[in-house]
Amino acid sequence: MRPSNRSALLTTTLLVAAVLAAAVMPAAAASGHYEFTDDAYTAEQGEVVSITLSGASDANNTSAALAGENNTVPLRIGGEDVNFAVNATVVDEDRDGNVTLELNTSTAGQTNASSYLNAAGNDSVNATQTTETLPATLNAGDYSLALGPANNSTDTATLSLQAAETTTEPAETTETTETTESTDTETTTTADETNETTTNASATTDATTATGTSDTGIPGFSAVLAVVALLAAAFLAVRR
Repeated sequence: MRPSNRSALLTTTLLVAAVLAAAVMPAAAASGHYEFTDDAYTAEQGEVVSITLSGASDANNTSAALAGENNTVPLRIGGEDVNFAVNATVVDEDRDGNVTLELNTSTAGQTNASSYLNAAGNDSVNATQTTETLPATLNAGDYSLALGPANNSTDTATLSLQAAETTTEPAETTETTETTESTDTETTTTADETNETTTNASATTDATTATGTSDTGIPGFSAVLAVVALLAAAFLAVRR
């Protein structure tokens, strides 16, 4: 092969390589990629948990980087080992590189997944629960979160669900004690008044008995005897 032909072939090869590189590089830079903003999310049973996804730095958070289907990311929550598993597809509708999901733990697992897992704002999520319907609220514990294909997760996090706290108020016991003390006081006062009345009545009866009753138990009997004796003496004096 002549030198001129070799030079022409080499030049053509370099031009083709440059064109291919120019075509491939923008495509690689434009591939969308999302990740969790936190490694762990914590909530109490019954609360609504906000889970935020953000476009990674290599996606540049631009509409160009999220073109086509690059604004869509698979999401998985839980698993068979915790009796609660949800597969979802999250769509960054406004392509701003941020999506906030809201998981209502008071109804999660008990009804259709689309009713307890929603996307805030203009974004959307399509969710399906793959485990059986739960009879009550989610158990306290850790639930895994994963983005990307099932066999090749691009990012992971953990949802820690804590048991709901319960409190007891002992107000009724205090009121019962006060009522009992009040009743005891009133009962004691009534008993004292009754004893005093009984004592006064007894004293009055004794005084009456001493004044109007003789030794024979018949009122005025001594005076009658005196009158009879005087009449007898007068009768004897007349006869003499």
